[in-house]
Amino acid sequence: MKRKIAAIILNYVSWKDTLEEVEVCKKKLGLHSQDIIVVDNCSPNDSAENLEKKSKDNFVFIRSLRNGGYAAGNNIGLKYANENGYDYALVINNDIIVEDEFLLDKLVSVFEKDKSVGAVSPDIYSPEGHLFNRDSIKPSFWDFTLGLLNYKRKGRKVVDLGGYGYVYRPQGCCMMLKLNVMKAVDYMDETTFLYCEEFILAEKMNSLGYKCACCLNSSIIHNHSKVVKSNIKLKKIISINNESFAYYLRTYRHFNAIFVKICCAFNGLKIKMLES
Repeated sequence: MKRKIAAIILNYVSWKDTLEEVEVCKKKLGLHSQDIIVVDNCSPNDSAENLEKKSKDNFVFIRSLRNGGYAAGNNIGLKYANENGYDYALVINNDIIVEDEFLLDKLVSVFEKDKSVGAVSPDIYSPEGHLFNRDSIKPSFWDFTLGLLNYKRKGRKVVDLGGYGYVYRPQGCCMMLKLNVMKAVDYMDETTFLYCEEFILAEKMNSLGYKCACCLNSSIIHNHSKVVKSNIKLKKIISINNESFAYYLRTYRHFNAIFVKICCAFNGLKIKMLES
């Protein structure tokens, strides 16, 4: 039986990039107009008006009247997809380059091989060809602090189970989610505004016995955080990131206050190094 797949693109300000990603979903992934859900996250510019004009017979458009952040915005699309009978949803950023026309089939095949998987991502590369950390291992306090550099290496190693392997978390820029699992975990935690959503989702899925996976024979290219970097200064990025990170550590990892402070200090340093 053919599975129903929806693509969800969350827009904030950069509506032209979103329209380009809609075309990627059609031409590269073979999705039909009614299967592409664009959610405008209360952009302060004319994004919503432009997207609504372009949406007729091109994609489903949903306008959010508030910007509740990444998780809240994507939840709008996820709930719409679930309510309309879709089995899976591909959450995809509007700065993703797709070259593999069989990407959707490869991601779905992981779910079909392994019923314990609730989320799966392809390998993520930078435009320069750098493979991003797969986060294959659940990070410890050491991994978040003095072991940061070593974790970048060991986090890429995945045991091949037949074209896929288990990882700690999915990659939020491009992840396929099983919608009945998303409903079971009550979707994404909307407490955070931006960052750490995938870590939190992994913990929610794990609490019900579901795993996250990486599809080892598929990949995409991500122009990493293009929208965020163009709209938010580095100091603010660190502040927002650490706020989400601290919430994740306290609520889902049960770290004490001292451990949280130390981890956030190292996290800020890591962001500065990545952006320098």
